[in-house]
Amino acid sequence: MSDAPGSTHKRMKASVSRGLAWIGLASTLVALLDLAALLIINNIWISPGEYGLATAVAWLFPILDQATDLGLSAAVIQRDDHDDTKISTVFWMNVAMGVALFGLMAAIAPLVARPIVAAMAIVYGTKLIWQNVYFIPVALMKRELRYKELSVVRIVANVGEFAGKIGFAWAGFGVWCFVLGPLARVLITGIGVQICHPWRPKMLFKLAAAKDYLMFGIKTSGSQILFYFYTNIHFPIVGHFFGDHALGLYRMATEIVLEPVRIISNVVVDIAFPTFARLRHSRERLIEQLVSFTNLNLITVMSYSIVVFVAADQVVTVLFPDYPCADAIRILGFVAVLRSISLVIPPLLDGIGHPNRTFVYTLTASIALPITFFAGSILLGGGLQALGGWGATSHAVWGLDLMTGYLSAAVAWGIGYPIAFVILIWLAMYSLDWKTMAYFRKVSGVAGCLVAGGVAGAVVHFVLDRAGALDWVILLSTSAAVALATGLLLAYALGMTPASAARAMKGEGEAS
Repeated sequence: MSDAPGSTHKRMKASVSRGLAWIGLASTLVALLDLAALLIINNIWISPGEYGLATAVAWLFPILDQATDLGLSAAVIQRDDHDDTKISTVFWMNVAMGVALFGLMAAIAPLVARPIVAAMAIVYGTKLIWQNVYFIPVALMKRELRYKELSVVRIVANVGEFAGKIGFAWAGFGVWCFVLGPLARVLITGIGVQICHPWRPKMLFKLAAAKDYLMFGIKTSGSQILFYFYTNIHFPIVGHFFGDHALGLYRMATEIVLEPVRIISNVVVDIAFPTFARLRHSRERLIEQLVSFTNLNLITVMSYSIVVFVAADQVVTVLFPDYPCADAIRILGFVAVLRSISLVIPPLLDGIGHPNRTFVYTLTASIALPITFFAGSILLGGGLQALGGWGATSHAVWGLDLMTGYLSAAVAWGIGYPIAFVILIWLAMYSLDWKTMAYFRKVSGVAGCLVAGGVAGAVVHFVLDRAGALDWVILLSTSAAVALATGLLLAYALGMTPASAARAMKGEGEAS
């Protein structure tokens, strides 16, 4: 490329940094709103059994969303040859898919699900049609790295979802709040995005013109559908083997561990794909950006995962006393660290034009994880269920009451996911013509500081627990110890300070 030396790279780093700052702000507020909604609703109006009932349908939602999009919005971000014909054709294909899926769901759901589950699925299905209002403009804004406007819309929409969930639960709608709240969010999103980036489709449809978009989108959407399949299929398996009450407890454990990991990682993932797509012709910059994104994800996700692992009992006691799921939280904490790394790599593979390799990874996970979920439920949880119900316990290892019914699914995550993780790392290194050990050496310094910070937090937790301190004191003190120790180690060993992070966010310094 013929840009002035270093100027394009500096502009890109500044845009990425500003985007990360805005996405970070939005993601933090969204996470706090989601946590507040869970705290209020699940401690006042919704029992574990009802939460499990809601999960019996909610696990399908992200899969349906991806099937409707067909990955075409990702193709809009990745490709450079836009015109009205191609973009309009992409839009009408999305509309057709949304209508078809809604009709199929309306016909099939009453035949295969309990009446309330079927009704909730059909009502949510209206989103599949409405979301076309904002899919294309959001993709165009992401391509232009307009994350300030997107973040503002996201914040306003999620405030609407929070108000909707609380309002419908308070009004006596019960589990329906978990469907009607998200519908309020997408309604506001559609309006907000059209205000920020008005866009109307042309009455044009030429499949041949958008053929490359469709082929890229199908490859990308296949990976995304498989991703949401393997990350959600454990819910119906747990519900089938152990019932709604156990599913409610297990869902809460994933909400405490895996869902925050997804939200935190989205700070990086949302901007990673367009960033990698723009850097796809420079191997050195791709490697630099991958290391930077991985370190950022590790710092945020591992810090959180360490706290909930060490203080799992206090997290449950203080925040969700009706959901005794501390053991599942500890087991899932290990998976959370691997996922903090793995979530960065699919945007890299897609951005440099290899969505087929992302598909290989998601296909591996979609085979390995359901097998381990079923095997764990049958051989571990199912056997214990036969002996004494879903709450039966076998034995303790390292303080964990292992294989307590639904815990078998958490164990299955720890067994099955590393298989897919190894495949993903190999695909990334092969695509970059880089060495796996070189990659891990680049991120090992940050990981080592975080582990040491976790040890400091564990010591504080042990001392306070033995002294009989209040649970909320233990939780806050453990969190503070992990944050302080990790921050000091990062600053001393790697020179990563809040000031340098702020400069990086403004594009005034190099990412560490």
